[in-house]
Amino acid sequence: MTNYIYYFYYPILFGLLLVLIVSIFSFLAYNNVRRLVRRQIPIVRRKLDQKLTAMILNRIILFILLTLPYDIQRMYTYVAKVNQLNQLYYTINTLIGSIFSKIV
Repeated sequence: MTNYIYYFYYPILFGLLLVLIVSIFSFLAYNNVRRLVRRQIPIVRRKLDQKLTAMILNRIILFILLTLPYDIQRMYTYVAKVNQLNQLYYTINTLIGSIFSKIV
């Protein structure tokens, strides 16, 4: 189970894969808005679609920026095998993990 957490869950499943999927969908939404300009759709609908897509893109960017530090901290905890024997490193790591988990 520890190998699964070390090498798959946090680095790939919870970290890289999640950010990659969100990035792909944001890119697709951006391309969709660029194509809306060329279509013959009423101007009001085009503006609403552009605003909605801009909100989605902002949300995705914030999601990536706020999730990435937490993922990096969790990967560091498992890869560096921070344990309770060294109290200073363990306390600092716990503090950083608490701060990042509250931000997300």
